[in-house]
This record gives sequence, structure tokens and C-alpha cells, in this order.
Amino acid sequence: MRRFSMFSYVIIASIAVMAISFPTKTQASNKKNVSFHTAVRARMTPTEYCEKYAEEARLQMKKYHIPASITLAQGMLESGYGSSYLANVAKNHFGIKAYRGWNGPVVYADDDARHEPFCKFKTVEESFEYHSTFLLSNKRYAPLFSLDPTDYEAWAKGLKKAGYATNPRYAEMLIRIIEDNHLDIYDVLKSKGKNKNFRYQPHKLYVTSKRRGLKYIRVSADDDLAFIAKEFDVSKRQLRSWNDLHKKAVLMEGDIIYLQSKHNKADKKHQLHIVKAGESLHYISQIYGVKVSALMKRNKLTTATVHEGQVLKLR
Repeated sequence: MRRFSMFSYVIIASIAVMAISFPTKTQASNKKNVSFHTAVRARMTPTEYCEKYAEEARLQMKKYHIPASITLAQGMLESGYGSSYLANVAKNHFGIKAYRGWNGPVVYADDDARHEPFCKFKTVEESFEYHSTFLLSNKRYAPLFSLDPTDYEAWAKGLKKAGYATNPRYAEMLIRIIEDNHLDIYDVLKSKGKNKNFRYQPHKLYVTSKRRGLKYIRVSADDDLAFIAKEFDVSKRQLRSWNDLHKKAVLMEGDIIYLQSKHNKADKKHQLHIVKAGESLHYISQIYGVKVSALMKRNKLTTATVHEGQVLKLR
């Protein structure tokens, strides 16, 4: 029987250790070619993400007039709420690639192609700043800066049109993130910034028989639909739908805002309404808690225009 010397055992053991310690060519390649979306830590909740980065997003809005809601939504989406490989290894929350004159450090990850270069930042805040200047200095995004900085829907659609992402639903995804998490409140707070003493006050909730038990609030001074949506945990889109409001509608102090869908007819006590000077069909619909479309149908109106002295059926 052949015996191994002690020296032979040492050599064999050394080879085994080397085999364990060093990755194969395939293993090394896989490490380099990780997708930048791959999660390497637990996702933050939207609230946690805002607690960390909302102030930075608002600062970017102040400096560059990019909606804070858009910046936050893009950061959440592109970084997987702070969980992605790129967000953690490179502090890159916006999936920005290292092209067009980038002279800083780079990390490689898979995206549309394998092993693409991405910008690496020292801090997440630096990533936010570069995202803003990247949009501002790139000609294809120039039309965005003529938009209202509080119009997140137009910005979302503009980013998709300019080719920021290849996903055909990119604009829809951003809008959904903003509306589900009420991120547009950070845009509104920027517009209120001139009044340093501004404090948001909760609304008093009303329910009356005149409006057949509908829940509603009265608009107060300095109020905004985004504040109301945030307070009652509904989307702005839903509030607009319930209250027959168009997108650019301006709220006035004392206006009624319903927190649920209006009825198709008024309470039995209110059969008719005689239009007074200055009243609109929308105003009348809000008084009685009846949908504008229902009033138009009941009174055979082809437009929402009414005149003083006109008698309207309410049920």
C-alpha cells in the first residue's frame, strides 16, 4: 500500500483551500453582471423613503424647479425604495449611466445590455443633485422646464416621451406612486414656503340631512386639494371625481368638498332649485350633494350652463 508523506498532505490541503478561496471565471463574471435592480437589502416603505429624502427632493425643486414628487417617485421606482444593488453600492437612486462626460467613479451592472457603466456617488444627496443637473443640461429634457413645477402628471409624461426609461408604462407608474403616497404634498409645501408660520390645520367633518348623509368638509384659507387628500387618505384624482372638479380647479375658502361620491338626486325635502345670480351648475350640485351629470340628465341640459331664474329639478 502506497503511503503519502507529511509534505504531500500539506500540498493537497493547500490546493483544496485555493479551490475554495478563489471563484471560478463564471462566478466572477456573474458577480460583475448583476442587474442594477437586484435587491441587496430590505426595501424601505414609502414613508421611510420620504423621511430620509423628502427634504432633499424639496431642495432640488427650489433650485431647479423639478417637482419634488417626481424626484421622489423616480428615486423610489429606480432604486427599488432604496433596496437595489445600484442604490447601495453606488448611492445611485436614479439609474443614471456613466455616459455624456461623466468623469467620476463607475460601477457595472446589467440593464438594457450586460455590464453597463453607472455613475457612482459618495452620497445619495449627491445622486439627487446630479439627477437634477442631468435633466437640466440634457436638451431632450428641455421642454419639461417650461411646465408648471407642480404638474407632476405632465412631468411624468414628459419624462417618458423624452426617453428617460424604456418601459412603456413609465409615466403611469410614476403617477401611481405619487398619488398612492400623496407625494404631491411636497410640491404644495414648496409653494406655501413664503409663509414661514403656515401650519396645516385638520378639517372639521360635516354630515347633514340636506345632503342625504354625505360626509364633507369646508375649504379653509391656504387650503389645497393635496392637503385634504393626505388628511383623509384618498387620492386627488378620487376627490376630483367625487366633487366634479377639473384638474386646474382652484379651491376657494368655504367651498364644499365631499369625501364620498355624490347622489343622483337630492333629499326629498328639496325638489326644485331656482338659480340665483352668480350660481353655476357645479355650485348647485355641491349645495345639494348631487352629481353634475345627474342634474344635466334630469333637466335635459346639453351643457353645464345655467341662467338666473332657471328652475332646476333636483329629484
